[in-house]
Order: sequence, then C-alpha cells, then structure tokens
Amino acid sequence: MSVCKYSQGVIFVELPPEPDIRAELDNLTEILGGDADNDVIIDFDKVDIMTSLTLSGFLKVREIAAKAGRRVIFVNVSSITRDIFTVTCFDGIFEFVDDKDQALEALAANQCEQTTR
Repeated sequence: MSVCKYSQGVIFVELPPEPDIRAELDNLTEILGGDADNDVIIDFDKVDIMTSLTLSGFLKVREIAAKAGRRVIFVNVSSITRDIFTVTCFDGIFEFVDDKDQALEALAANQCEQTTR
C-alpha cells in the first residue's frame, strides 16, 4: 500500500502502474470516507496509462474531498497522462503541480489565506 499520512491534514499517495491504480484509489476512498479531513497529494510518477475505471476513481476521491472542503492535487503527471485529462475535460476539475514540494506550498498558502480571513 502506498497511501500514507504525510503530515497532519495531508495524505500522500504514490500510484502504482496499471492495472493496480484502481485498487489504490479504492483504498484511498475508504480512508477518506472514514476521515475526509485531509487534503490529498497524488503522485503519478509511475503512471504511464490509465483506464476509464481509473478516471472514475479519481472523480470519487475528488467528490469525497470536496464535500469536506479539502483539495486533491496531482504531481509528477507526464504530458501524455495530462493529455488524457484534457481530452476527457477533467483537466479543469483537478489541480496539477510539478512536484510534492509545490503541492505542499499550495496547501500551506491556502491555510495561510484561511487564517488571515
């Protein structure tokens, strides 16, 4: 299992290559269903292809996180994989950054904005 609590309020997921992505997303969905008070960073470093079943898994993860007011950020997404999100028109509903550090910075900036309001 490559789903782990990275820091307080953040779950980090290192996706395996297909055909194992959906099982990992199902595991993440189960974790979030029990404790949705976490932002999620999903690392695509090992992903080269995706199925429609995988895409539906990402939508489920996003739905659970969004209901709790949390974010899902994708990192290390190859240009080919990013094109899949563009062609399916899912690129506008997910956040993409280059790496884990940028994702953590984005989450920290959001927390600072909420604190100063």
